[in-house]
Amino acid sequence: MRRTLVTTALVLLCAASLAAASPTPVVEFTIDPAEGTVGDQLLGSIRVVLPPEMTFDPPRVGPQLGKFFVLNGSWVGPENLDGGSALWVWSGLLSAYETGELTLPPFEVVGRWENGAVTAESEPLPVTIASILDDEPASGETPEIADLKAPASIRPDYSTLYTALAILALLLVAAAVMWWLQRRYASRLSAVAMPDDPFHRTPPHVWVYAELKNLVERHLPEQGQIDLFYSELSRILKQYLSGRYRVDLLEQTTSVVPDLLRQSGTPEPMIAAISELLGACDLVKFARQRPEPSEWRGALERAYHVVDNTKPAEAPAEDERGVA
Repeated sequence: MRRTLVTTALVLLCAASLAAASPTPVVEFTIDPAEGTVGDQLLGSIRVVLPPEMTFDPPRVGPQLGKFFVLNGSWVGPENLDGGSALWVWSGLLSAYETGELTLPPFEVVGRWENGAVTAESEPLPVTIASILDDEPASGETPEIADLKAPASIRPDYSTLYTALAILALLLVAAAVMWWLQRRYASRLSAVAMPDDPFHRTPPHVWVYAELKNLVERHLPEQGQIDLFYSELSRILKQYLSGRYRVDLLEQTTSVVPDLLRQSGTPEPMIAAISELLGACDLVKFARQRPEPSEWRGALERAYHVVDNTKPAEAPAEDERGVA
């Protein structure tokens, strides 16, 4: 038991010595004058002296300290002192609206070390606030009324105004940039005329049936214009497939067409039939072959076969060919 008591006493003694050796901030609160009347503006001052290597975040003072109201004030610092200490000073105006012996409560600050924090506070500060009226007048006498005091001024807050002006400035800059871009690039940004729609807003399969019918009625092979017939048949088929599958085939060679149709979802059997038909047209257009009437009639039938098997499923199956 005696050993336990001795150990506890040593621990407490060490803690006390460490606490005594740990420096703390020095806080001093003063007010001038220490006496006044109701509504007087009293100059308050808080001095905080920090030991070396201690940091300090100046706290907000107010808006009320006990019976006193903080009208304005700000911190100044740090100011380096001898021995590595630092000085922070708060100065501001205070006012009280009650009479009597009032007390400014202790003001607490927090100093921070690398691994902890230390608090310190000022001493309570007595202040005498008297009434603006004289002592109780004798019976029948009219009390003398003191002059009115000037209203207390509170520092205006312009933060909202500054924010609004900043937003307005940004909008003006954006408007100026848009005006400059419009002046510089107006010609390039003008609307481009929409290309002609070869189908005139009609379904591609309706358009292609009408085009094939018109090709038949022109009787080009009978007039010896077989190469023109095959050229027109190739054009009509490519334009139909371009509109049906949303892919541009008019300027593409026959060797490229199968891959483009495959990517757009064309049925594989139809891709083979289309490639064979376009290849036959190329032989007439470029190799100058002269097919027999049965061959060009067969080419026309194969074109109808492609359209019949690639048009939308909901399209009516009515006979719109008009084959002669």
